[in-house]
Amino acid sequence: MVTPVTTEFSQTLKKGTVVMGGTFDPIHHGHLRSAVDILDYFQFQTLRLIPCYQPVHKGEPTVSAAQRLKMVELGIAADHRLSVDAREILRAGPSYTFDTLIQLREELGQEEPLIMVVGMDSFLSLPTWAHWQKLLDVAHILVISRPGWEPDFISTLESFYEKHRAESATELQCAPAGKIWMQSFTPLAISSSQVRNLCRKNASIAYLVPETIQRFIEAHSLYK
Repeated sequence: MVTPVTTEFSQTLKKGTVVMGGTFDPIHHGHLRSAVDILDYFQFQTLRLIPCYQPVHKGEPTVSAAQRLKMVELGIAADHRLSVDAREILRAGPSYTFDTLIQLREELGQEEPLIMVVGMDSFLSLPTWAHWQKLLDVAHILVISRPGWEPDFISTLESFYEKHRAESATELQCAPAGKIWMQSFTPLAISSSQVRNLCRKNASIAYLVPETIQRFIEAHSLYK
């Protein structure tokens, strides 16, 4: 069951390292709005965006890793609660989430809650990920989705979810790892492919991405 947004989250529980990975090709207001929703609802101090170098389940990004990283930096500049973590781009090669979480756990120690944010579409594909059943050994999984959407699980994933489902959102900040929580937010209906397609058509991408990113895309003739 996906839990709708409420205003009853404890204001005293604020600890936890929250990470959101993605290709960000390019990052847009939909990504950024989701990040802000998570910060506001859970009262986390910060959220890290981790652009991947080479996605494992998608085609090659259409611009360079350095350009995608720069656009993330531009996109988050106005909100001090957001930061960019370039470890996957610096590591190069295929970007496996499990490897990244292991690195983060080693850096954070064994007691810090580590929360990985994924969209519902990504969560439904979880059984295709490398070492997917070990992800909860090192982190929690926060699944975000559209209001009113009840997912259709395959049996393997449904068993995994039922075994590890948190009873409340606060459990993500009361233990280092091991729980899954589903939370619904109202997303902005924007996609990276939509932005790229508009660029190919020489159409405006205004209000889909921050102005700084729009200027960067135009200055470097990206996605043409």
